[in-house]
Amino acid sequence: MVQPLEELNEALGSFVEQGERFVLLLTSQDEEIPLIVKALDALDGESPSDVFFTDVTPVRNGKQYADEVIRNAWNQLAEVNAERQEKGMPPLAEFPPGCWAPEWTPAQRLATLIRHMTSWLPAGEDGAQHRLVFTLLPADIQDREAHAQILGSLVPFQDYEPWMSSIRLVLRDDAVAPFAQSALRKAGVRSVYMYNTRLTVAAIADATAQQAENTELPPAIRINAFLQCATFDVAMGRYDAALQKFGQLYLYYEQYQLTEMKALVTHAVGDILMRVARFPAARDKFLQALDLASDAKSLALIMQIAASLGDVDMQMRAFPEAAKSYGIGANAAEKIGNSYARADLLEKCGVAHASLGDLRGAVEAWTAAAVAARSFFYHQRLSSVLERLRDVSAQGGYRDVAANYERELREVRQRLSAPV
Repeated sequence: MVQPLEELNEALGSFVEQGERFVLLLTSQDEEIPLIVKALDALDGESPSDVFFTDVTPVRNGKQYADEVIRNAWNQLAEVNAERQEKGMPPLAEFPPGCWAPEWTPAQRLATLIRHMTSWLPAGEDGAQHRLVFTLLPADIQDREAHAQILGSLVPFQDYEPWMSSIRLVLRDDAVAPFAQSALRKAGVRSVYMYNTRLTVAAIADATAQQAENTELPPAIRINAFLQCATFDVAMGRYDAALQKFGQLYLYYEQYQLTEMKALVTHAVGDILMRVARFPAARDKFLQALDLASDAKSLALIMQIAASLGDVDMQMRAFPEAAKSYGIGANAAEKIGNSYARADLLEKCGVAHASLGDLRGAVEAWTAAAVAARSFFYHQRLSSVLERLRDVSAQGGYRDVAANYERELREVRQRLSAPV
């Protein structure tokens, strides 16, 4: 892992573990938000005793921002309560009226939400320390005044109240036009950790290139950095440079008989060819990568490569092959327990069958996709699949079946949109 990412991971982990300050202010650019979210997601996976809520809603105005953040939290509550009901557990408490009160300021409503969400934490009988890690990382700050008012209201300028001890609040200031750090220092606020992120593409690429060229590092670390340099080339549209690096990487992995890594870079080459619309060449690379992944018995790679192969088959209007490819990916997803990817791939498989005029095959695939989506409360995919099943049932004259799908579809869409 490159240094800027290591430093961020360490800062986030230390902040959650410490108990002296409950606010971390990240001064960051818009493009850095996805990497920060990824770091928080990883920390969430390592901290089963804590509750994480991370939101990236843009700030267009204060009311809109509070509305959307609270709606997203409500959706998370609905999913958690559905899971708890399946397990025979009591539901978590619904939001208090103040969260929705139109006469309250956006900051008051968000503060009410944060305080309420602390009630979701276990009582602590297990001896573990439980924390709410509540993160507001607006991906785009259009209304800077509204953002400043919300941020300033959430930061404690006086002593903490006892209920705040279980909270870790992560907030964002915009590195392009920062204001919060200087304002907090002028106000004499010393109870907030401040951190300037260095996660822009340029910063990460520079740090990665330095790792790749550092002869004092172990070869494994250098080659991994070289691989990351190749992926940066792809992200920046430098396809020729990326292809050259992937070719060198393939030779290295072949020398050390690293079949899984050979599959990975071959897949990456196919992806580049796909991007430049060289579909037959891309298909050849995906088939080669799929063979390598099968030899390596890497189900995760088989799933990803089969999905890419299905996509290029669809571009080439090779619908039978696309259905087969998506089916291979869906089976791999099932074996590794990835119901989300399985639902996605089965929906695509159904589209391929429908493109052939094979409505029976389409319905079978979409029905299986609905089962996978229901099992993990994947409402977005379930909504899409139910709409397809409703339409094809109606077209076939199965009105009662179509009505049942329509009824379930309405229920799913209600879960996707909270009352505000």
